[in-house]
Amino acid sequence: YGLLRSMVEGASASEDTIIHVEYVSGETFSQLIERMGLQMKELGDCFVNGTLARPDTPLADGDRIGLFPFNMTLLCGGQHLKGHGLIQSDIEVDYY
Repeated sequence: YGLLRSMVEGASASEDTIIHVEYVSGETFSQLIERMGLQMKELGDCFVNGTLARPDTPLADGDRIGLFPFNMTLLCGGQHLKGHGLIQSDIEVDYY
């Protein structure tokens, strides 16, 4: 989405931009990002199969990854996905 769309020649804001990337067994989200030539600091909120991705999120064959650049935020700010921004430690939250 957004600035990341420039990675795909001929991509348009009016349609989905899809890149097919070969699956690598045991790869994490951050390893995929590095393999794609991106840096984590370039990214904002990202998702694996609709769930907020963490750098250590393991990937499986067939996963759908949603990448948003650092300058795009969720309309609601995503605080319900991130512990409302007031939590100092990781918590397990399952909204699905």
